[in-house]
Amino acid sequence: MRRVGDPVHPALATADAAARASQDAETVARSAADTTTAAHEAIMSAGIVAVSAKHATASTVAAAASVAAEIAVRAAAAVQAEAIARALEVAATAVVALEAVAADLPDDADPDSARRAAASIADTVAADVVAQEKLTADAAARVAQAVSLAAEAAALAAAAAAAIVDAATGTAEASAHVIEGSSAATEVASDLAVESSSHAADLARRRVAVLRHAPVMVALRRALERNELRLHYQPMYSMTSGAVVAVEALLRWQHPTRGLLPPAEFLAVAEGPPLVAPIGDWVLETAITQAAVWQHALGQDAPTMWVNIASAQLGQQHLTGVVERLLLASGLAPGALGLEVTERQLAIGDDEVTGDLLALRDLGVATAIDDFGTGYASLDYLRRFTFDEIKIDRSFVSGLDHDRTDTAVTASIIALGRALDLTVVAEGVETQEQYDRLLQLGCAVSQGYLLHRPAPPEALDALLFQAPLHPQRLAPRAR
Repeated sequence: MRRVGDPVHPALATADAAARASQDAETVARSAADTTTAAHEAIMSAGIVAVSAKHATASTVAAAASVAAEIAVRAAAAVQAEAIARALEVAATAVVALEAVAADLPDDADPDSARRAAASIADTVAADVVAQEKLTADAAARVAQAVSLAAEAAALAAAAAAAIVDAATGTAEASAHVIEGSSAATEVASDLAVESSSHAADLARRRVAVLRHAPVMVALRRALERNELRLHYQPMYSMTSGAVVAVEALLRWQHPTRGLLPPAEFLAVAEGPPLVAPIGDWVLETAITQAAVWQHALGQDAPTMWVNIASAQLGQQHLTGVVERLLLASGLAPGALGLEVTERQLAIGDDEVTGDLLALRDLGVATAIDDFGTGYASLDYLRRFTFDEIKIDRSFVSGLDHDRTDTAVTASIIALGRALDLTVVAEGVETQEQYDRLLQLGCAVSQGYLLHRPAPPEALDALLFQAPLHPQRLAPRAR
């Protein structure tokens, strides 16, 4: 065992120097490996950047990051190969040098000479190590530079992509602002266009309707002059006494070639502005005259005469004056006349319509809402206007024998009318089941084909002068 202070054999000294050189070479190799690992991490980072950038939006980012990764790979490969080669070279040189020194040393070699030789070899190895370290540092610097360049390229590409995205976003935002700013104007323009188109379409429809109805209008005006118009009357029965308590005047046209025409054939034309006043006045005069005849014959038992009023007759400062004049001329009691208006006509709701209804009431003329329940503000009309009667629309009556909803609506209308002390009339009664159901619900008056069809006045004389029928036998006998 060597003791401290014993002289060191030159060969051992050389071996120590060689061992240190090998350790230095190993350190260099590890340094190169670390550098390679760092390069691989840079490659992975660059790959992550590429993937992230690719998924972020810009294909340019992915391309730039891919180039950066490729540069880093090449640089790392070069460093690794060069470092390993140099380390092996240093180690081999050290081994060769030591072997040469060992072979040349004589047995009586001077320790100082051996020490100098080992020192010389160590200096050579150290120089080579220093050179290797410098080479490794340069390679690492190149790797760092490459990675930096790659990162910079990726950053620039990312910035470019971000700029593109920002520009796109800015464009989108600007477009949104432009759209938002112009939306109001666009909406107004669109509304105006729609309104204009609607007016144009409505005008076109009216013109087409006028052209289509022109021959009928001419013929209908001629029919009025030639006394071709007729009134038929449909009885309205009390469901408690079986008596005919009222009649409804219904317009017909005795056409010279087509025979007796129902109102569906010409009513739309008759209610047009050119004919509504003359035909409306004729209907009122004919109905009031007939009502006066029945009143003179039957006295208090005479039925109330109900006349439908066209929408164009209301609010014209004409209707009330005509009715007052005809009542005075015929001697008919105002209470024996009733005028029916539909919810559609009430929807006009202007002051003149309201004035007409109030003036008629002041005359003592009864009023009724026809087709009750089919409009949008039935209850509001009952609140705003004072009526004597409401007529349940036939669409509800038709469902009484099979539809729960129609039955519920009809029952509600009847209950409402009774609560407001209004006479409730069910029109369009066509089956015994409907009649029985109305009787059960407490409806006051019924009207329909089951009971009696509209007929000329002379056909109703026998009916009006006969004794009332029992309500349970009314429907079958009067059918």
